[in-house]
Amino acid sequence: MPLIPNPSLTVNQFCDAEKVSRAKLYQEWRAGRGPKYFLVGTHRRISAEARAEWRRQREAEAVQAA
Repeated sequence: MPLIPNPSLTVNQFCDAEKVSRAKLYQEWRAGRGPKYFLVGTHRRISAEARAEWRRQREAEAVQAA
């Protein structure tokens, strides 16, 4: 059976990809602005869809602030 690539990211992978620190990401979650995530055991995973949604929200905020 062929392997299906996992499009979800670990917290570290997300932070590397988005160029944000772990501390900033956890601040975003505490403020209710972080990306949606799901748990695999005790580990947070962020889907590709949640990453894209989070990015669109941040971009929309930037446009409104400009």
